Amino acid sequence: MRMQQQPIAGKPIRNRVILVCPALANYIFIFLIAVAISNAILALPSDAEILKLGSLDRTAVIMLGSSAGQAAEPDSIDETGRGELNPIVLASSDLMLLEAPPDSSSEQFIEELAEIRDLQANLTAHSIDRINYWSNISSSVRWNEIARSLVIKHLTDPPMASRVYALLSVAQYDSMIVALENKYHYNRFAPGHYDQNIYAGAGVPSGSYPSEDAAVAAASAAVLTYLYPEEAAFLEELVQEQEEAILMAGANFRSDILAGDRLGRMVAEEVIEHARNDKSDVAGNVTPPGGPGYWQGDNPLRPLWYAVTAWTVDDIALFRPGPPPSYNSTEFIDALREVRNVSDKRTEEQLRIAQYWADRAGTYTPSGHWNAIACDLIMEHNLDELESARALAALNIALMDAGISCWDTKYHYWLLRPWMADPEISTPIGRPPFPSYTSGHATFSGAASTVLSCIFPAKRDDIMAMAEEAALSRLYGGIHYRFDNDKGLESGRMIGRMAMRMVMNESCRGL
Repeated sequence: MRMQQQPIAGKPIRNRVILVCPALANYIFIFLIAVAISNAILALPSDAEILKLGSLDRTAVIMLGSSAGQAAEPDSIDETGRGELNPIVLASSDLMLLEAPPDSSSEQFIEELAEIRDLQANLTAHSIDRINYWSNISSSVRWNEIARSLVIKHLTDPPMASRVYALLSVAQYDSMIVALENKYHYNRFAPGHYDQNIYAGAGVPSGSYPSEDAAVAAASAAVLTYLYPEEAAFLEELVQEQEEAILMAGANFRSDILAGDRLGRMVAEEVIEHARNDKSDVAGNVTPPGGPGYWQGDNPLRPLWYAVTAWTVDDIALFRPGPPPSYNSTEFIDALREVRNVSDKRTEEQLRIAQYWADRAGTYTPSGHWNAIACDLIMEHNLDELESARALAALNIALMDAGISCWDTKYHYWLLRPWMADPEISTPIGRPPFPSYTSGHATFSGAASTVLSCIFPAKRDDIMAMAEEAALSRLYGGIHYRFDNDKGLESGRMIGRMAMRMVMNESCRGL
């Protein structure tokens, strides 16, 4: 959409609401600006620390109900300093232009302004807790946290869990993009601009219509309801709670929130339509090939998952590594012997690592583990709403495709597990019901670590070390050969680079 768009203030940091009395407003504002400028000068990041998501404004300004708090931003979504912002499922970011918000002279506007004043005049300890819960981290991070809890509750298996996270984040990111298109088009100021008795916390944007938080919340709830229909009432309750918290915080008018909610649900419908046609419901079983060296068992987990539509490529087999060492070859025997030696002499530290990364049934799964790591990094680096959604979209797309690719490889080669080749091998973290080559944990970890290292380059060494440890944990647990892990990491890293190109137009050189 290339309309006449006006600048709005960004949303760099999501902190707790801070209430101040009007008499102190000007003094506090001047003081905060001085501190922000001083800190910015003293703590400029090195080139290596600049995130690949684009330039970050790390200064928080408390909006005090004055037009003096309105900061300048680019005139269009393509001029934000973050590179191209292309939606993933939507054909274009300008397909969902909302009707104009109520005019500032209208009766509805006056009533909505009065509603916020009344709410803030009667805040309780509980309402402040709710405001803080929903505002101290980005909406995308909070709803990914909620998704992880549902994955645990419903015992979602690893491939399907990665799909849950991917669909959620795609809906969040596309909602953010179309919300920003509308914001730049209408340039409606936040409530505090019109009434200095209305206060809002740090990071509240001057561009108010529609509410991007409401868009993310509604999109998230709609997608999660599609995936977990029995949770519909619970999820809608959370949406209402967040939207009321937004209103009480003075971040948006009710019409902003309603518009954002409607926008998020429209985006979610597009994502759900994609999900209905992604072949994830393919049913059926397959018979293992049989014979020496092949996995044997009943009801292998999701043997047809390779047919699920990937995000980054048309043919998931492009990521399939070459075959594992042939059964009873010297290379295979040496790899099996290594697993047996670990099993016989497993140290307390090796057992701890195996258990830490186990992510077995009833957990948020390996992809959820990396999702939680990503959310921690996002909060540590104070990514704003758009940056958070974009980072999680790249991560979760990579994780879903990693799952599809790994399952394609597993059921292409059908390699037996170490304990099947040597019954004396102990497996303290369980025995997964599917073939060995390649390691799912390694593939997920290779994909996730590549994406996160690209987004957070200053943390690259730590992130890569975590991926290596996650892969080794499967050897320590007696359930994978070393070559399962090595090839899984390799495939995952390819997928991570593809996801970064797709979402962020980033080549991730050196990864």
